Amino acid sequence: IIVMNVHLKASFVIVASCICNILADFVYPDFNKTTGLVFNGAAKVTDCNEDTVFAGSEQKDESQSSVTIGYQGNTATLDVSSTVNTIANSSTNNISVHNAVFGHNAEFSVGVSTGCSSRLRLTSSHPSKAGSVWYDSRVPVLRGFETVFSWVITDPSVECTEHVDRTFSLKQHKSCAVKGGDGFAFVIHGDPNDSFALGGDGEHLGYGGIENSIAIEFDTWTNVDTQGSDDIFQDHISIHSAGPNAPNSSKKTAGLGFWRPYPIADGKVHKAKIQYLPFVETRYFELMTANENLIPYLKDNGEGRRLGTLAVFVDQGVIEDRPLFAIPVNLSVLLDLPRGLAFVGFTASSGRRWENHDVLNWEWC
Repeated sequence: IIVMNVHLKASFVIVASCICNILADFVYPDFNKTTGLVFNGAAKVTDCNEDTVFAGSEQKDESQSSVTIGYQGNTATLDVSSTVNTIANSSTNNISVHNAVFGHNAEFSVGVSTGCSSRLRLTSSHPSKAGSVWYDSRVPVLRGFETVFSWVITDPSVECTEHVDRTFSLKQHKSCAVKGGDGFAFVIHGDPNDSFALGGDGEHLGYGGIENSIAIEFDTWTNVDTQGSDDIFQDHISIHSAGPNAPNSSKKTAGLGFWRPYPIADGKVHKAKIQYLPFVETRYFELMTANENLIPYLKDNGEGRRLGTLAVFVDQGVIEDRPLFAIPVNLSVLLDLPRGLAFVGFTASSGRRWENHDVLNWEWC
């Protein structure tokens, strides 16, 4: 009976996936048309020619501007100066291995051209920005869902530091690091601000501060433990929620399970699928992660609101139906969603480092 039940669940997933491809609730093959979307903060639509901003977005056009930030310092023998600007339409190959320092993203390169189709630009390559884009109507989430989208991250910031001998004014050495920030997230929420919800910039990835929410974050910047973070020195994907009665946070106190490293900001186009199943999917046991923050949400909540599975798939894992990782969780306990309905969408942010955060297409069912 147990084996039969497992086979039935596996068959259900396959059939549901086929139906989803045909009967999606909404599909944006690109963003030439944005009917049904709400834009906030720095979010906009862009293509090869121009940007389109919306009522809830910042109105300043930054598409053609560039930013350089300088820092000065000194030691007993050296003057130290750093500049941060944007490495647009290029790769890291022009930074010598002798100049690269710890944290340098040596994997970044310009990927295959995505043409001129319009895409969501959650934040542009400028410092201290935050943006969000939501589907304008609540959608059902508690009985299971699947969403698929593609993203690309371009034009990251690069910091170069020169060390000059104070006595003889001789350059000692120069060090550089290409590393943008801060990342983006797919978010489900029941925040009182509805489709106008927007979190903080920098380490908050645009979702920190949104109440009654869960975020699957694609983090490209390493925050240190003194910031309450357990980030690693790699791009990584993780899941965060502070439950139904508190604002969400990117800190480790809101982390559900543990992060997984993945090359998010390498300049290439990537594909992700996020799936919630209203049961514990035994096929994903070996790929599941959990921590003590999950304990309050590992329980049933009545008929039709059982413990479920939230799984994250990327690139080849989408094709093979093999998640990068999954967590056991009951969304009906984690979030307070009247009638099981929530807003869904994307957030992103930049801080002292920056990059373009672009979503190329999106499907929900």
